[in-house]
Amino acid sequence: MSDVRRYALLVSATLIVALPTVAVAYQALPGRAFAADDFQWLLNVRDRSLPMMIARAFDAGAESHFYRPLVWLLLWLEWRLFGFDAGAFHRVSLALHVANAALVGWLAYRMTRSRASLAPMIGFTVTTLVAALHPAPFEAVVWVSAQSELLATLFLLLMLHCWWSVDASNGRMLSHAFWYGAAVLLLALALLTKESAIIGAPLIVLTEWEASRITQRRMALIPLILPVLLTVAYLFLALDVASRNYLVRESGYGFGAQVALNPLRSLGLIVAPLPGVEYGREAWLPLAGAGAVLTGVIALVIVWRYGKGAASLLNGMLALILTLAPTAPFASAPDSRYLYLPVMVIALMVGRWSSALADWVMAAESGGHTAQMNTGARAHMRVERLLVGSVALLSALALSILAVNEVGGREARFAAGARPGEELRLFAAAQCAGERLDRMLVVEPPIAAPHVEAIIRLSCGASPHAIIVGMNDVERELRPNTLVVVFDGGFPRSFMRTAP
Repeated sequence: MSDVRRYALLVSATLIVALPTVAVAYQALPGRAFAADDFQWLLNVRDRSLPMMIARAFDAGAESHFYRPLVWLLLWLEWRLFGFDAGAFHRVSLALHVANAALVGWLAYRMTRSRASLAPMIGFTVTTLVAALHPAPFEAVVWVSAQSELLATLFLLLMLHCWWSVDASNGRMLSHAFWYGAAVLLLALALLTKESAIIGAPLIVLTEWEASRITQRRMALIPLILPVLLTVAYLFLALDVASRNYLVRESGYGFGAQVALNPLRSLGLIVAPLPGVEYGREAWLPLAGAGAVLTGVIALVIVWRYGKGAASLLNGMLALILTLAPTAPFASAPDSRYLYLPVMVIALMVGRWSSALADWVMAAESGGHTAQMNTGARAHMRVERLLVGSVALLSALALSILAVNEVGGREARFAAGARPGEELRLFAAAQCAGERLDRMLVVEPPIAAPHVEAIIRLSCGASPHAIIVGMNDVERELRPNTLVVVFDGGFPRSFMRTAP
């Protein structure tokens, strides 16, 4: 098949597989509001011109949280295009998610070596479906602030494609240099998007190992120097920013038991995405993760001893460990958005396994030992393989339906939790549209204080001054021209207003 026909086939498969499934699973998302950190990000980009935004975004000395300049620029552009239209922001997230699902599916397609011509397409389809529909990393898709996860993953997947393309360039040195250079550039873009992209260089090493193993050549070690040096240079910058991070100063990160428990908990969230466990508080999740690790080790031993493909399985397990590593230092259970890249790795592993299964089921019976079988034996083998294929297909269909339902449920629960923030934004905008207020006392809001302050500033500007208080402190904080806001069932209402 020519490259043009192959690319057209993959684009068509994406339109048939990824777009409809994501549209169904996240059908309510475009109608949802902003949530939590979204308001702070939007406030920070609202009043800046492009030159001011670029200067601010790339100034590492001005950062006291994380160094993510490309996220600043992305949100600045979205604000200029969409303003308060949260649905448009969500559609950008969905587009990035579809692109990532298609890219990891395409990677499975390119890595497949099979006798049956349809096997790579089955690998593409399964990989894309798992990446698009797995419920575990839903926050990365439904939370606008988590677009950093989606964009960094996009750059990392493109990086792996570029590195994999070196072997398809027919040994031409200029082509090799182009693909290596493109991969390093994409790694730099990923690092400027999310600090967890430091795993990009190790992923390149694993990709090079897999490519060299499949093409039966030696690993190209010299090209690995540049991505490693780039990552080391970035680490010095990131550590400087981290030294000013309030989460680091307040022990939000650490190196205690959670270094082992968090990756196991995260793996448990992935292998057991049950309803209501999306926030990782259940005590049994690390045990589920440990069970998955034990199963993987046993499978690796069996494959190594009795079959083939042990190297690919080991490669995938190492990639999974790498992508789970950024969850290790968190003092609390990691948010589900940090599971986005690990799910991409698992999708790739499942897709490649599906390709191997499809190759076994559909391999041509001409030639080899099957040609020596009598008619009855060949018929029996055909029925056996058809049965295995049918069971696999029905299982995939059932799991897809369950995944769509679970994604929809998690998205709805997340939106319900975010609703008070949007209600406060609408309430504040309505209040500030009338007479000028000097102060707004917000009594015991069900929203974090920084988010309340950002919401009111976004809705009203510099005035009124937002103050978060307890009910017992209201009288002490009352001043002329002050509005007191209380929450009733998650909805804000006016409790008192003093005269100017």
